Amino acid sequence: MENRVLAEEDVLLANLAVGDERAFRLLFDFYRNVVYTYAMRYLKDRELAEEIVQEVFLKIWTGRGNLNTIGNFGAYLRVITRNLTLDVLKKKAAEFNKTQKSQVSWTEADDSTEQLILMKDSLSYIEQFIEKLPQQQRLVFKMCHIDGLKQKEVAEQLGISPLTVKVHLREAVKSLKMLVGDKNSLGLMVFAFVGLLK
Repeated sequence: MENRVLAEEDVLLANLAVGDERAFRLLFDFYRNVVYTYAMRYLKDRELAEEIVQEVFLKIWTGRGNLNTIGNFGAYLRVITRNLTLDVLKKKAAEFNKTQKSQVSWTEADDSTEQLILMKDSLSYIEQFIEKLPQQQRLVFKMCHIDGLKQKEVAEQLGISPLTVKVHLREAVKSLKMLVGDKNSLGLMVFAFVGLLK
């Protein structure tokens, strides 16, 4: 999902947290296409993508009271969208398997769906490799790729330069690729999903 930032977003989130419907509408109007595009990329179905948009913002509205505790709304939105999209893919795969019990011929799209489901169940697999990183690399990697912070934010929180953050991040990704190995398709697949293999 693209990194978009809405002007005065912090103010809108604070207003939404106390039930401001206008703030909710502004956030919805600004981010709905981002969510829709992400969902369409994997679902290839306009109706399902629209349902994902509705579900995502329903979750945001019903959980609005906790928005003040969220440090990065873009990362929060991305996680909700990704999880809901994967849930739909998992359901579609289950329905497919139910109706195709014999002589199943997986198409490229089916295989892609299967891989996405596998990635959701296997994200914890990566944790063992992350824990093997040097302390500073591990900290920077987690803050950027798990907590969803921008490199500038990480630099400010850790009291180091943005360049140092960039170097730690680059070295962490390089180390993880070496630890996983080129022949470990599961690890590489998960890395690709979280956007590390660019």
